[in-house]
Amino acid sequence: MTSKRQLLFAYGLAFHLLLVGIICYAAFPAKAPDEPLRIMYQTNAGKVLFDHNTHTSASGYGASCFDCHHHPIDDDSALIACGECHQEPSEDGSLPESCLDCHDEADIEGSEILSRPDAFHSQCIECHEQYEKGPQAGSDNCSQCHVL
Repeated sequence: MTSKRQLLFAYGLAFHLLLVGIICYAAFPAKAPDEPLRIMYQTNAGKVLFDHNTHTSASGYGASCFDCHHHPIDDDSALIACGECHQEPSEDGSLPESCLDCHDEADIEGSEILSRPDAFHSQCIECHEQYEKGPQAGSDNCSQCHVL
């Protein structure tokens, strides 16, 4: 049998190791990735979970970052969020400030800017048709992408 002294030593050692583990976990948290792994988009037809790994890996669709992240300036380092450009016009009908960062108002006056959900939807459908993977356009199964 184990003596009471040995049992107390084992419990004390286990407690101290647990305490050291908790302190190390709190002091050295895992670094968040530079790019998001998954993004949940809220749409009118339900939420859509976008997984970067599925879309960019060789075993997935094999798309490059610039297949989705496009920018009117030829600066490859600019991966801006879609919502920066695809915004609803202001109540007075004026264009969003982000448009005027790159364009003159005369250049885009009268042109139709897709809303963010419409831009996402057309971009997703075009890519899925191009790569012939994942949900295809014309499919009645919206739940392949949309979670209601």
